[in-house]
Amino acid sequence: MAVKSADQITVLDITDGYTVVLSMDSANLNGGVNGLASSQTINVVVNALRGSQQITPTVNKSDCTCTPSSVTIGTISTDGYDVTLPITLPAGLATSGTVEIPVKIVEGNDTIIITKTFSFAIALRGQTGGQGPAGTSVTVTQTEYAYQLGSSGTTPPTGTWQTTPQAPTTTQFAWTRTTTTFSDGSTAVTYTVGGKTGTNGTSPTVTNSKTQYQKSTSGTTVPTGTWSDTALAPDVNNYVWTKTTVTYSNGNTAVSYAVAGKQGQQGPQGNPGAAGADAITMAITTNNGNIFRNNSGSTILTAHVYKAGVEVTGSALSALGSVKWYKDGGSSAVGTGTTFTVNASDVANKAVYEARLEG
Repeated sequence: MAVKSADQITVLDITDGYTVVLSMDSANLNGGVNGLASSQTINVVVNALRGSQQITPTVNKSDCTCTPSSVTIGTISTDGYDVTLPITLPAGLATSGTVEIPVKIVEGNDTIIITKTFSFAIALRGQTGGQGPAGTSVTVTQTEYAYQLGSSGTTPPTGTWQTTPQAPTTTQFAWTRTTTTFSDGSTAVTYTVGGKTGTNGTSPTVTNSKTQYQKSTSGTTVPTGTWSDTALAPDVNNYVWTKTTVTYSNGNTAVSYAVAGKQGQQGPQGNPGAAGADAITMAITTNNGNIFRNNSGSTILTAHVYKAGVEVTGSALSALGSVKWYKDGGSSAVGTGTTFTVNASDVANKAVYEARLEG
């Protein structure tokens, strides 16, 4: 069928912020007298969440920065939601340092990068005294890591330690126990703890939504004149802008704009026949704005059809054709009629709905 007129609107779903956590934020290693006796590899697991939903992040080794540069990162592996970075500290390392880890989250057309820092420290044993024979150098013979979740962020847990990193939750901290064995038979045990994941705040609700309209000769620059509460029809000289102001229960507001194209010029008179029909235009309005929050809420889209600047409804509209709705450029209609309800669950971050008058 021929498309006589069309308009589109973008609907957004603003979710809770993204959270990135490391299985361990820091590590302390015993380095003997002169530094690490042998290289040590620490597996750091990266997890990401959107609100309370766990998602899979991406970490590229080439994006990470190791200080000092002798510290290296091995092959990064992904298992489900877990991304594991094997960080190797070389033999002889005697200084503390950091690894900057840019974590990339791709959601739809959006890319978010959150940089996390893993730090480490090397504890050196004191040198022997200046008088008398030198003492025997003590070296590290083994380093073991164990992991456990605990409800306290200050007291190590007393349960069973695991051999694989544990991701923190909203109620539990992720603890790492490092057991270092030295050549003289002594051992040293240190603990590090990673913070709990953040809990979601109370989701604000929409308390008010106001839609206003204004004509402008520009289709790209938001007009600065007076906004009208009554829907307007575009004409041959002006675009129609729609401003939607959504107010939330926490006092915050969100303002979005949409623009409808100018009315087309009347076509030349046919030969033979009467002058071309009056131009047909369309504009979409909403009853609850076009911004959702935390995957909650709904809004009703309404397609207004105008002929020669006058809105057409009822049987007069049926004589022109039928209004169909399409989502994200799809070829199959998702709805028919001048109104279409969009629920937050229908929108993954962003969706574009187009109304077409077909006949």
